[in-house]
Amino acid sequence: MTEPLDPWGMAWVHQVYRRELRLLANLIAAAEPGDHARAALVAEHLTDMADSLHEHHVGEDELLWPPLLSRAEPDAAAVSRMQQQHDELHVLLEEVGALAPVWRESASQADRDRLASVAARLSVVTDAHLADEEQHVLPLIREHITAEEWAEFERRGHASIPQEKALVFLGIGLQDATPHEREKFVGGLPPEVADFWAGPGGLQYAQWRAELLGGAPVAQP
Repeated sequence: MTEPLDPWGMAWVHQVYRRELRLLANLIAAAEPGDHARAALVAEHLTDMADSLHEHHVGEDELLWPPLLSRAEPDAAAVSRMQQQHDELHVLLEEVGALAPVWRESASQADRDRLASVAARLSVVTDAHLADEEQHVLPLIREHITAEEWAEFERRGHASIPQEKALVFLGIGLQDATPHEREKFVGGLPPEVADFWAGPGGLQYAQWRAELLGGAPVAQP
């Protein structure tokens, strides 16, 4: 008998998007006008998260929704709703993509406030979308997506991470990971990567995270 699919990585990556987007909306709003270094640091992380969320959605659109629409016809409305929500989120992600470089360059209060407003809306809409997906579509993935199809979806997600950002994405992935998620994720790393994370890699990430959180006090997500 085939073991049921365990798409643990979906909920894991969702919690990363929830936490980081909520945090970033607060960090942007709290940044002091004229602080170019601060604007550069926060805008870069926002851009990384927005790009990652976009790639995550493209992977779902191309690799998961088509087979689900053909195999889970009674629940096709839920899958179609995910596609519509992706379209709505894409508009917000494009706004972020346009506004983040402007604020990074100017560090002005007006540009900060415009970006903070869009980032806050992105966080709220993403939260609602992910909750809907986890409640209504994740059970369909467990039932109708094969292990091979899921592995291809995960490979695509891993390949979308820029090599120079690998340490940051590893760190934010492990930030609030459950013991199950940590065991699954770290256990799948090459030994040399796991060893690097256990030593200098983890320290480098901690320094970056402290710098990211080191601006004006913000409400923690």
